[in-house]
Formats: sequence, C-alpha cells, structure tokens
Amino acid sequence: MQDMMNKLYGIGIIPVVVLDRVEDAIPLAEALIKGGLPCAEVTFRTAAAEEAIRRISEAFPEMLVGAGTVLTTEQADRAIAAGAKFIVSPGFNPKVTKYVLEKVFR
Repeated sequence: MQDMMNKLYGIGIIPVVVLDRVEDAIPLAEALIKGGLPCAEVTFRTAAAEEAIRRISEAFPEMLVGAGTVLTTEQADRAIAAGAKFIVSPGFNPKVTKYVLEKVFR
C-alpha cells in the first residue's frame, strides 16, 4: 500500500473525472498522460465508470487509474476486476475499507 501512496504522492494531483460515455475514456487518458498526469480517479457515479476503467487500464497499463465514489463491496469488486489500481470511498466506510484492504493487499 505504501508503494501506491508514494506513486500518487509523486504525481501530486489526482484528477477526479466523471465519464458519462465510455467512448470518452481513451481520449481523456491520452490527454492526461500527455499533460504529465498519468493518473485518474473515475467516479462510480455513472453507468460508464466500470467499462471506462477497464478500457483505460487495458490501453494504458502504466496509468494509475482508480475508482472513486465506491460505496459497496460489490462496486469494489467490479472496480478491481476492471483494473482499478486504487479505490476511493467517500467519508469512511469501515466495511468497504476493510474489504478492499483484505482483497488487494492479502
């Protein structure tokens, strides 16, 4: 976990993005990388989020793409399966936090 924190700290800025259309995922990732920000938190507030994370992760494996607004363990599973390298849950949900830590860092 410390390695991921160091990577995120090194980037300095984590763009939080809301994608309504999956087709926007690759152009967005390309623009962020070209702009020197190889990182994005894709919020899970839209139906396009899971597939957008998948497409970005597959096209740009070096990019740190994560899932934001993760409210349930089911969403965490979907995000991780899609290739999310980190999970952000608003507030502090002990159940989701414990679940993700055990699933990713076992």
